Amino acid sequence: MAGATRQKILDAAEKLLLLKGLARVTTKEIARETGLSEGALYRHFDHKEEIFFALMARHLPAFHETFQAHQAGTGTPSENLAAIAQAALHYYDQIVPMGASFLADTELLAQFRATIQPLGIGPQNVFELVAAYIEEEQQLGRIGRQISALNMAILLLGPCFQWVFNRLFLGADPFHKTEQQFAEELVQGLTSSILPS
Repeated sequence: MAGATRQKILDAAEKLLLLKGLARVTTKEIARETGLSEGALYRHFDHKEEIFFALMARHLPAFHETFQAHQAGTGTPSENLAAIAQAALHYYDQIVPMGASFLADTELLAQFRATIQPLGIGPQNVFELVAAYIEEEQQLGRIGRQISALNMAILLLGPCFQWVFNRLFLGADPFHKTEQQFAEELVQGLTSSILPS
């Protein structure tokens, strides 16, 4: 039951954060949205900021799941990278609005950094996961070694972040592509230089 209540709190906080922005969300509003008392919130989180820190980490497990379905040595590297790119688009779609709120509050950002750095978690984990997958494919000879695995991860994830940022900022996709089209075309451009001939 405690896990379900915690998720309910996170759902409400995320909804409010996306509607109002981090600075204008109060624990009173989160409590009202969940149907709980403010005191009940504090049984699950020590302070409001802890709720927001939990939100930033919340969407990473879904990104991890992509690597269970698209493991090195299965399918084709192009199909796997396109699936990974689509998962990255979804992940960034969730965290970019929250991340923007954190960047706007330097005090909260400093607290967030102090909280996550000792744990070794954060947005950089996405790059590490993708690089680890690419490195495995390189060891299998399915992806060339002319570019380091980390640099390939950067080349894949950078455009994904930028596409999501532009779409969220402008309210529409400036390239008039679906997520799948964008991911597949991005991978097609990359694989011409990374797949063994």
